[in-house]
This record gives sequence, C-alpha cells and structure tokens, in this order.
Amino acid sequence: MPNCYRVYRAIHQALIKALGFEVKGNPARHLNVMAGFICGILQSGEVKLSEVALEIPKAGQEESKIMQLRRWLKNESVDIELYYLPYIKQILKALARQTIVLIIDGSTTGSGCVTLMVSVLYKKRAIPVLWATRKGKKGHFPEAMHIELIRTVQSLIPTGADVVCLGDGEFDGPEWLNTIRSFGWHYVCRTSKDAALYEDGERFQLPEVCPDRGGKPVYIEGLEFTDKRSAIVNAVAWWGSSHTNPIFWVTSFETAHEAHFWYCKRFKIETLFSDMKSRGFNLHKSGLKCPKRVSRLLIAVALAYIWMVHLGEHALQNGWQSLIHRKTRCDLSLFKLGERLLKRLLSSSSKIPPFSIDLRVT
Repeated sequence: MPNCYRVYRAIHQALIKALGFEVKGNPARHLNVMAGFICGILQSGEVKLSEVALEIPKAGQEESKIMQLRRWLKNESVDIELYYLPYIKQILKALARQTIVLIIDGSTTGSGCVTLMVSVLYKKRAIPVLWATRKGKKGHFPEAMHIELIRTVQSLIPTGADVVCLGDGEFDGPEWLNTIRSFGWHYVCRTSKDAALYEDGERFQLPEVCPDRGGKPVYIEGLEFTDKRSAIVNAVAWWGSSHTNPIFWVTSFETAHEAHFWYCKRFKIETLFSDMKSRGFNLHKSGLKCPKRVSRLLIAVALAYIWMVHLGEHALQNGWQSLIHRKTRCDLSLFKLGERLLKRLLSSSSKIPPFSIDLRVT
C-alpha cells in the first residue's frame, strides 16, 4: 500500500473514532477532505495546496484535488467547533490531572494575516487550543479580543481544573487580568516599565524599585494597576544575573519565585509557532490572505502537529529514539522525533501507530 494511503487511513480512522459520534452527509465529506489535508501536510511538510495535493491518496488530476482543498478552506460550515474542539476537549480533559498551563500570544500567519492563539503546555511543547485570525501585521490585538478568546477557552476547561495563564507585555490589560481572576485562575503577565502602579494612593513605576542585576527580586502585593486603578495585582521586578535588562511582571501569585517559575514556561509557544512555520509546515508561506481561510487551514495544521507530538512521545515510550536519533541522549523535540519516526516507519513499511490525540500524561 502506498505511503499516502497508509497515513490517510490512520488519520481518518482515528478522527472518526475520537469524535465519538457518527457523521453523515456533508460533515462526513468535509471530514474526509480534512483527513486528506492533514495527510498531505505531513507527507509534504508544506501547506501550499499544490504541494499538499500531490500527497493526497485520491484518483484524479492534481488540479481537482487543489480545487477540493480550496472549497474546503472557503466553506463556512467548516468550523473549529465541529472539526477541532472535540479533539482539544479530550486533550484538556487528560491534562486536567495536573495544573493546566495556558499561554497566549500572537503571530503572523498566511499573507497579511495575524493570529491570536491560546495554547496549552504539554511536556515542553505548546498544543494549540483555540485561535482568532484577522487581517494585519504582527502587533497588539485589542484587549476585547483577548477577553473574547479566553472566555471561549474557559468554557472548554474541565470543571475544577487548576489553571495558570501566561502572557507577554501585550496581555497586561486590567480587564483581561480581572477576567482571568474571575475564572479562579492564576496568571503571570509581563508588563511595561512605564506601567503605573499605586500603593496606598501613591503612584510609582517598577524601575523605581528594581533591584540591581543579580539582586534579590522585588515583590509587592495588593497594588492598584494603571492610572485607571481598575485592577488589583501583585508586581515583581526581576533582574537575573544572566539578563541584560530587568523584567517586570504583574501576577496573582504570592511570591516572586512562583511568578518566575511559571513565566519561564511562556516561551514554549515560540517553539509551537516555529514548528508550524519555518521548522515544520511553512505556514507563513501559505499565501492565503483571507483570515477565515487561514483559520480553517490552522485546523489541519494543528491536528498534524498534535499527531507529530504524539508520535514523538510514542518513540520515547517505546525506546525508538535510539533508532531515529542518538543512542546516548536525545536532544530533539517531541515534534521532530515524531517527524523522524513517521519517516522511518514509512520507509521500512512498518505498522504506523494510530493517529491519536490522547496525549500521555505522567
């Protein structure tokens, strides 16, 4: 059986099984196209439709396959709620056995589009949870957009789960922080050196209390934040000995070291974006200009990414890293291990593990 058929069958069977309900008619046809889309992305390592179409196991001219993919991207009935959220809900349910770490950030996607994405931390990798795409260059999104997105994410989180939300300097708006706390979640968000804080009615800025480089971090609790004084926050001024400049956070945690511990995990979303783009599927070269179509493309890209992370975990659990990497140590990410394992299995005509979104939590 050709490799593309083997990959397609593994993906299609698992998508149907993971949904937990039968799909018929147009939804079933859309699911078939999505399975082919994921298969083509994985086999080609690209999101350009001309490259993806070459790897889709279907009779007919390549141009007809490209047109089918275009129709899928244009179709208003192909939405995240039906074709992605059922899978991410299962991941969040599994990850809720421990503290769920959510990371929010934005990145350029497609041609002239930017995507605001919330991801969940999984073993040094960030898994896409939900996103919103709009026209524009990389830059700040309106605070209202942050809040709308995180409210939808909150509806996906299992009841009673412990959650920490992390963000860079774009995500320190007072209403955003109040929204996070209203969920009962903790947060650590970077803030500007120019941000206004009030203690006992006196206005100050964090550089005024910043420690020397390598000195003991400064932690102040119960501050009114911004000149509107519309949020109560704890603040941290931290200047590590290896850092050129200090860093300032607003947080709900009760110590500076807790805030530092959690914030260090924020950078995992950068590896997600690089895996989706230059180190993985070249999402930035898709050429798509319509935000809705970019958002639909992200459904297929995110599911392809999740399977590679699952295969990477599968390689580690079964001791296969010595066959596809080094015997003495492993310095590849789960994503790269997954890519290598899939290529190895296909080249040796070995059995492919099921396409899975049931990530192992230990």
